[in-house]
Amino acid sequence: MSRVERRLRKRRRRRGVLVMGALLALVGVVVFQALQWSAARERKAAIPPGQEVTITVASGQSSVQIGRSLRDAGVIDSVNRFRDTAEERGLDSLLKPGTYKLVTGMGIDAALEILAKGPSTGVPFTIPEGYTVAQIVDKIVATKQFSKAELEKALKSKELIVPYRPKGVTSLEGLLFPDTYGIEDDDTAESVLQEMLTQLEVVLDRYQLSTAPQNLNPYQLLIVASMIEREAKVAADRPKIAAVIYNRLAIDKRLEIDATVQYAVGHSRLSARDLRSSSPYNTYVHAGLPPTPIAAPGEAAIQAALQPADGDWIYYVLSSKEGEHAFTSDYEQFQRLKAEARAKGLL
Repeated sequence: MSRVERRLRKRRRRRGVLVMGALLALVGVVVFQALQWSAARERKAAIPPGQEVTITVASGQSSVQIGRSLRDAGVIDSVNRFRDTAEERGLDSLLKPGTYKLVTGMGIDAALEILAKGPSTGVPFTIPEGYTVAQIVDKIVATKQFSKAELEKALKSKELIVPYRPKGVTSLEGLLFPDTYGIEDDDTAESVLQEMLTQLEVVLDRYQLSTAPQNLNPYQLLIVASMIEREAKVAADRPKIAAVIYNRLAIDKRLEIDATVQYAVGHSRLSARDLRSSSPYNTYVHAGLPPTPIAAPGEAAIQAALQPADGDWIYYVLSSKEGEHAFTSDYEQFQRLKAEARAKGLL
């Protein structure tokens, strides 16, 4: 073998080693990413939403480092989106160190607002989506910072700045935004309620309310969102239930939503007599929207009210034990779906 041939063979061998090394490195990267994705999915599945968690942010931590802590605790689901959103909103350098009481699944926007505000030194409490004013009062009373009488008086205070509420309406139903709050030493019952009212403004300011379907005003939009909140059991159903509501309103068909009757009568197991109730909240008897929201809608329900699914459905019925609904525009199919739901013990 000549010197040239030996040199070429050696060069080909070296090139093969380099190619093999590159392939192994690529495989390593793919495996690593797959393991990360699998671990993230397992983390998400293992951490149910709505659980209170404690997060500590150290001085000098970057938004990426903070995002990792939030993701690992189940508060958010993406470090990159947390970082990008913080940068877009100009908050990446304003996240304050300290210890925070947060809630799993609360999402990026809500977490950023709390971290930019700084840690509360007060008594934390969390209002879940779908709570009524009465339930919210009981939740705050449970902190032992205010009595029920103090809170009921505060609900009627003329000092409160109440967004979106029409003249003549006195109820705060649907206007106290569900979130995690902290009661400070200098807080009053009025200031706690005002923070919840203000938070509703903060959330709704993210959206173009003028684009609401059927030219609904913000208060009417909250009424629709509250019905979605109480009716939907799974996230995928929210925009579909919104579509049913709007489709029925468009053809002047009564909404016939159980949640409004449940709000009126104060219990969930409805009788034939309940469905004949003369309450203005009984959407089986009265056409159009109920007079006020029936609960505090969360941001996802508000989004669904603003962006309903594209479908001609006017009926829906529970179809699984997981809370999913089946949707249809055909009355006979609706009756068949109801019969199936009864057979499964869902109704």
